[in-house]
Amino acid sequence: MAVSTWFREEIKDLVRARYQAKGGYLDGTTLPGESSAGTVKYPVGGGRIEMYELTGAINKISPSNVNLDMVTLVTKDFEASVYFRMQDEKRMGPSLKAKLADDLTKSQRRKKDRLKLDALNAFASAGSSLSDTPNAITTIGDGTARIDLVNLIDAIDQITGAGSDDEIFYPIPNVWMSQLLMYKEFASSDYQGPTNLPFASNSRVMRKTFRGVHIFTIPDEYFTYGTGGYVAGTPGFTGSNYLDTFAWTKEALGSETWWDQENMTMEPLPDYEGTPYVCKVQLSSASLGILPEGVKRIRMLAIKSAVRV
Repeated sequence: MAVSTWFREEIKDLVRARYQAKGGYLDGTTLPGESSAGTVKYPVGGGRIEMYELTGAINKISPSNVNLDMVTLVTKDFEASVYFRMQDEKRMGPSLKAKLADDLTKSQRRKKDRLKLDALNAFASAGSSLSDTPNAITTIGDGTARIDLVNLIDAIDQITGAGSDDEIFYPIPNVWMSQLLMYKEFASSDYQGPTNLPFASNSRVMRKTFRGVHIFTIPDEYFTYGTGGYVAGTPGFTGSNYLDTFAWTKEALGSETWWDQENMTMEPLPDYEGTPYVCKVQLSSASLGILPEGVKRIRMLAIKSAVRV
C-alpha cells in the first residue's frame, strides 16, 4: 500500500449551515387578492343599514348610508443573489450548490413573512384611511409587564366584540410561549387550528389555539419592532424595554405575490476572472393592512426568560 494513502484527507459531503429562520411561517394567514400587472384592489364596504318603522303614510323612504372604499396594494420587486467560484464548487461538490439553493429559498420566504409584519407595524403606526371609524389600531399593554393571558383575552374580546367571527393569528417569540404555558388555562388548551398552514406542519413550531386564536412561535429574528427588538448576532432578548407583536384576522391583512421565483437560477459570468457563477431568487410581493378593527398591537416586556406565576 502506498504511504500516501495512509494520510488521505476525507471531507464529509454535507455543508453545515448556521441556524437561520426558514421563512414561510405566515403563508396562508392573510387575504390574497387577484393581481393585475402587480396591482391588487381590496374593496371595503362600510356604513350601517338600519331598519326604520313604517308610519302608514305615503312618505319617501329613509335610506341608510353605505360607504365603499378601495384599498390598493402595489407589489414591489425584490431579489437575493450570491456569487460562488467554480473552483469552490469543484472542491466541495454538489453539497455547496444545495446549500446555496436552500439559503436563497429561505431568504425569499423570510422576505414574504417580513412584508406582512412590516405592513402590520406600519398599519399600527399610521392607522387607516377608510371612511368609517375606527381608524386607529388599538395597542394592548404599555411594554412594562410580561405577557399575560389577560392581554391575549383583551385582544380576543376586542376583535370578536367588533363583530368578527374570523380566525385570529398571533405569532410570538418562543420565550413568550413559555411564559404563557405557565398559566394552566392556556397550557391545557389543545391545538385545533388549520393543519394546512406552514406553521402547523413544522414540528419545531409550538402552537396553541385558545378561544379561536392560533398562537404559534416563529424565530426571534422576526421580532424587531419596539425598543427591545431582536438584534442580529445576539441570543434572545435583553429582558428590558418592550416588543411589539401583532394579532390579526385573515380579512384584516391583505397580501399578494404577483411573481414568485423560489427556485434558484445559476448563470456563469465568463467576463469575470475565474468564471464565477451568480445565483438568484426573485420576488414581486406586497402586504397592507385593510381593517383596523381586525388588527391588534400587543406591546409587552421583551423578557429574557419565563418565570413561574
